[in-house]
Amino acid sequence: MYEDLTSPLKNYGKIYGPFTAVAFFYEQLKQQMLQSELKHEQFGFDVWHGTEMTPVASIQRKNKQETMFMYGQLLKQFLLDTYEIEDITYDDALKKIISFFRQSYPNSRSHLEFIERLQSQYKNYTPIYWYTLDSFLYRLVNKALREHDVELLVEMRIFIRDLYQQIVRLYENEIRSDNTMVPSTVYRGVLMPVNEFEKKILNRTGGLLSVNSFLSTTSNKELALAFAGTGQIHRNEMAILFAVSLVHDATTSVPFAFIDPVIGGAESEYLFTMGAVYRIRNIEHLTENGIPCVHLLLTSSNDPQLTSLTNYTYRSIRDTDERFLTSI
Repeated sequence: MYEDLTSPLKNYGKIYGPFTAVAFFYEQLKQQMLQSELKHEQFGFDVWHGTEMTPVASIQRKNKQETMFMYGQLLKQFLLDTYEIEDITYDDALKKIISFFRQSYPNSRSHLEFIERLQSQYKNYTPIYWYTLDSFLYRLVNKALREHDVELLVEMRIFIRDLYQQIVRLYENEIRSDNTMVPSTVYRGVLMPVNEFEKKILNRTGGLLSVNSFLSTTSNKELALAFAGTGQIHRNEMAILFAVSLVHDATTSVPFAFIDPVIGGAESEYLFTMGAVYRIRNIEHLTENGIPCVHLLLTSSNDPQLTSLTNYTYRSIRDTDERFLTSI
């Protein structure tokens, strides 16, 4: 009986800190459980195993991983470029997504309260603000992107497009302002199944890595390591640190934005758009803790391999509609 009561806590490490009151302990526990939830959130990505010199061949000759890589890029363009597939106004699109959320969470009081707020105040705040709130919204968006859930993505594409466009606007403003305060590297710590790391990333130096979802990172390496953990939490999982080298100019194909000023945060947080493509530079093991650090480089718009992939994607999407995507 007691094991049934304590088993949920096994997913969370030790709860640190002095506790002089039950209420304070509760708040501390809640915050650390939330951090643990974020830390354990799945990290969805696809890998193109070829290097810069590998030509883009026909889709029939690719393995499953490379097919999923192309499919993820196809979905991204579909969401961004085919918004007008329905003859619907922006306000009607907002009403539609609100109706979808209500139908999805009819019995959750907290979710319904958030949906009510979203309906009445959506235009009063930015998409990044709504995305970074502790709600079902960012979880649902990233789950759909991570799993290539076309039906769910179609329902939410108005918000996904709004969020994407705000990141792009912030990025373009940063380029025009010639901001020299942008860090050279940002980090993301994750827990990843050991077999996924070994199969997809290990020995794939020079390949392309596409993160399906929106990606939150920080310039604070220690904070990223804290979210990754200190090693294996379970036998089949391991802590990984991703280090993204930033190129802050108009040549990069990956828009990103410093969002602390937008949300009033203090975590040195940088948010990348979904479907961003990175080049795997190398993998090292950190001397202080042995955690693998995967060094990624933002791809540029003149990367020959990425250009070939992009052209293929646009050719593929030309005659693509929702029924075709769903049937893949």
